[in-house]
Order: sequence, then structure tokens, then C-alpha cells
Amino acid sequence: TLMEAGFEAITILLILLPGFFCARLVQYLCVRDDQKEFDKIVEALLYSLLVYVICASLHVSPPISLNVESNGNLTRYSFQPSTWSLLSLAVVAGGLAFLIGAMETNDFPARWLRKMRFTQRTARSSTWSDVFHEFGGYVQVELEDERSVLGWVRLYAEKPDERSLFLED
Repeated sequence: TLMEAGFEAITILLILLPGFFCARLVQYLCVRDDQKEFDKIVEALLYSLLVYVICASLHVSPPISLNVESNGNLTRYSFQPSTWSLLSLAVVAGGLAFLIGAMETNDFPARWLRKMRFTQRTARSSTWSDVFHEFGGYVQVELEDERSVLGWVRLYAEKPDERSLFLED
């Protein structure tokens, strides 16, 4: 019936929302390569799975339930949201996003995986980002007109093709 279809749609939305919330926060926190829409959806689905695994291990009840009352030929459906469960999902999704953001920004666990020779990749989006995270201090920059500028790197562009630096001192 229409009511059952509405419940299924709301259920699917509630199942997916924590992952999309987590993915959006990770995109805000991390410098990343541009993703295709399909990749964003797959990532959000994986984050949803992680959120629900964490919530299940914490014994968080489902965020919504369907109450069905039958009275003769009349069947009445009603939704019963669980505020505590919805809040728990949001907190777990947010916490997961901050953890993933910290791991990508600080190149963890990729740094350990490189030390154990499982990979040569970093968690960061570019060599540009790796260099400015690992090495700080004064740099000498050669400009297009062959002049040089020396300064302390304060800010730098997120993407290597932007090639922008803000130097101080």
C-alpha cells in the first residue's frame, strides 16, 4: 500500500542519511581530488555501513519503527521515531567524519603502511600537500619573471594546479 511504501522510503532515507552526513563532513575537512557522483554515493554508502556497525556494537536501537494497528478491515500505520537513536546516529556519523578527516590530514594510517612496505601511497591528495605538511619553515620561491622571494610559508593552495603561496616575514 501507499503507507507501506512511504515507510520504506523514510526507512531507506534514514539508513542513508548518516553516511551522506559523514561524507559531507569529510569533504569539508579534507583536501581531496574531485570525485565523480558515483564515487561520492559509494563512499556515503560505505560510511553508512560503518555508522550502523558502530551503532549496533553500542546497542543503539533502530531510528524509526512502524506501528500497525488492525481494526476489522481498517489498518492504521504510524511511525515511531526514536529521538535518542537519531541523535546517536548523528553523533557517530560526525565522530567518524572527524576521525577520517584527522587520519587523511595527518597521513595516518598510510604512514604506517608505507613503513611496513604495504604501499607507497599517502593519504593526502597530492605531493604539494605532502610537502607542506611535512616540511615547514622558510622557502625560496622563483617567480615567472625570474625574481626570487624568501619567506615563511603561512598558507598554500589546496590543489597543486593553483600554485599559490602566502609567505610572511
